[in-house]
Amino acid sequence: MSAGDHRILEQAIRQAVPRLVGAGHPELQKSTGTDQAAHEPDLHLHPELDPLARQLPGTEKAIAYRTSLYRVLVDMDPRGHRELIDELVRSGIPLHTLAIQLFSPVAVHLGNLWCTDESDFMQVAVASTRLGMIINHLSHGHGHTVGRRDIDRRILLARTRGALHTIGVSIVASCFRDMGWIVEGGADLELDDSLYMKLSASPYNLVGISVGQVDEVDQCAHAIRRIHSSRTTKQVKVAIGGPAVMRDPLSFHNIGADVVARSALEVMQLAESVGR
Repeated sequence: MSAGDHRILEQAIRQAVPRLVGAGHPELQKSTGTDQAAHEPDLHLHPELDPLARQLPGTEKAIAYRTSLYRVLVDMDPRGHRELIDELVRSGIPLHTLAIQLFSPVAVHLGNLWCTDESDFMQVAVASTRLGMIINHLSHGHGHTVGRRDIDRRILLARTRGALHTIGVSIVASCFRDMGWIVEGGADLELDDSLYMKLSASPYNLVGISVGQVDEVDQCAHAIRRIHSSRTTKQVKVAIGGPAVMRDPLSFHNIGADVVARSALEVMQLAESVGR
């Protein structure tokens, strides 16, 4: 790779990695300088400060793993994350608690380190890849579920083309699987004809869309209208989230979505209400 190619790659990753690990969260943006903002609790770095999140089973145990998780993500030796996976499985902590109290805040912490130049782009890229592997492994192998229903509930997850925040999609998927949902789609499913083909082939209770850029709001509005205009899918609820929604939620409030979610906890609450 030439020096010029290296500079281009570094610039691309510098723009993309913060979105991958949480730079879409409001707390990673520059401060407005208001005293109120300075004193507001940082619920993305410390979700346990939210009274509802605090009630999640196993919260204290999950919080205690934050330092260990960060260390295995940045350690040169890649074997540590396998040992941590085994330990998390043995801990018995529900996966939805791990997602909200462990994975999400550690992802945001990685984003903060990148934005403050305390970690370089390769360190953060490797750490985010390892975090995604841990989440996906636990999500597919975790045996604990909460709130299972007699009738299967199905969610189809997709993303806009500008949504590079695939860790967020994985976290949401893990929450729904842990709550007894059948989860299909994911970070590989874009908001295109493939989505509508899946919707026409199988029944779903919910469609979740991760939005990467605010200028994709019109694309989301079109997709929601198309879903709700079809006789077979008009009853399907649509939830949107992702970095763009976190940055500018007001832009998405009047486009027809049933839920505009700014955190994994809000998505989990939605999951409990659908199908009742």
